[in-house]
Amino acid sequence: MKHKGWTGSRVKLRRVVSFGTLVAVLGAAPAWGAGFGLKEHSADAMAAAYAGAAATDRDAGYMAYNPAALAGVVSDDMSADMVVILSGSKGNYTSATTSAGTPAGGSPVERGFISDALVPALGLRHRVSNKIAIGLEISAPWGLKTDFPSTWAGRYYAQKTQLLTINIAPAVSYQPTDTLAFGAALQVEFAQGLLTSAIDTGTLGMLNGIPGSVPGAQDSFARLSGKSWTLGYSLGAIWRPAAGVAVGVAYRSSMQHDLKGPLTFTLDSAGVGAAIRAFTGAFANTRQTTPVTIPDVITSGARMDFSDAWSGMIEIDWTHWSRFRGITVLADNPAQPPDVTTMRWHDTLFGSIGFEYRADADWSFRAGAAYDESPVPDATREPRIPDSDRIWISAGVRHRLGAHLDLDITASRLFFRKSDVAITPAIPGAALRGSLSGSTEAYVNVVGFGLNWRAN
Repeated sequence: MKHKGWTGSRVKLRRVVSFGTLVAVLGAAPAWGAGFGLKEHSADAMAAAYAGAAATDRDAGYMAYNPAALAGVVSDDMSADMVVILSGSKGNYTSATTSAGTPAGGSPVERGFISDALVPALGLRHRVSNKIAIGLEISAPWGLKTDFPSTWAGRYYAQKTQLLTINIAPAVSYQPTDTLAFGAALQVEFAQGLLTSAIDTGTLGMLNGIPGSVPGAQDSFARLSGKSWTLGYSLGAIWRPAAGVAVGVAYRSSMQHDLKGPLTFTLDSAGVGAAIRAFTGAFANTRQTTPVTIPDVITSGARMDFSDAWSGMIEIDWTHWSRFRGITVLADNPAQPPDVTTMRWHDTLFGSIGFEYRADADWSFRAGAAYDESPVPDATREPRIPDSDRIWISAGVRHRLGAHLDLDITASRLFFRKSDVAITPAIPGAALRGSLSGSTEAYVNVVGFGLNWRAN
């Protein structure tokens, strides 16, 4: 290879203590990637809708897609990228009821619940010898942020959800021949999650005979947060079977986060929640642990130079989302039982095709299109998961600012399929959150900036 560059009334109460409160910390889907995945680690890769990302090694940013890209360094180089995600979203819910069958009240139409975001990434590479190179890649491979007001119609299913991840990946590559490179990286990942939810303590009080209880009118609120560190790995290879042709494949392992932190409650002013707490010991501030499985991912891509000016790329990635079957929240308070949220996500494919045009030594242009499957089945889609299949359209430019520095500027538009939400108490874990039906739609504009420095 040439170096060119992630029983009785007490039973009722025990079923409900975390009813809307202990929904999965990662239960919401970001609008920019399937599930809660993020691909935005390189502005240059984004320009071609990530086509050929697994087979490209021309700068350090591509280590996020394949650790074998480390082998493309000549001596030393660095990539710093920042992606700005600008989202638009709308939910229109035609029916919302409490578990008692009464209207939930609140606004049935919400806008802007999928939040904007900044996604940074950094890559460093250093050549040790003709066959060995080492590097470091820092990125945010998983993330989300959605926010609903406390008075909307679906408040028992969703309010605020946030996920931040930081993945630090030291890597090494080995080249047995000039045409073949292998790479491996240790994934050291930090995750931080936040969830707030409303609890229909009016309905809970009515079910348990507490005088003055009114379903849908006496809400309590809960806040769940947690942090975790975990380890994983990634392996990859890039092969150049002929001049101007590169094929790459990489595997990123599954990881298990145990998000630990406080679970706190703000009870209703009518005293219904306080009565439940006095009777059962539930709704008391405590700590919790939420195990969350991060799926493993296979990326594969190819790149071919048709001439000195033109190249074509293709990418097919697979994500093992079926590992994400649900979330169980374990409270330290023994009076508060485990809360299970059913997800039943399925595995997905991401496919893209793109091209690159090199006008001269200082200017190159890329464009691409992609189709990204959603892992969320219709049967378990909820307002925290307004996820659906999407189409990407991307374009970008790379300009050489000097002998050692390149600038990337990229823009993408994501088009989402309108998705329906039809959740009922029959879904495991939703028995006491009522029913909610309607639809959600979204779009996303993405702008990426990257600086690539090389020693020579």
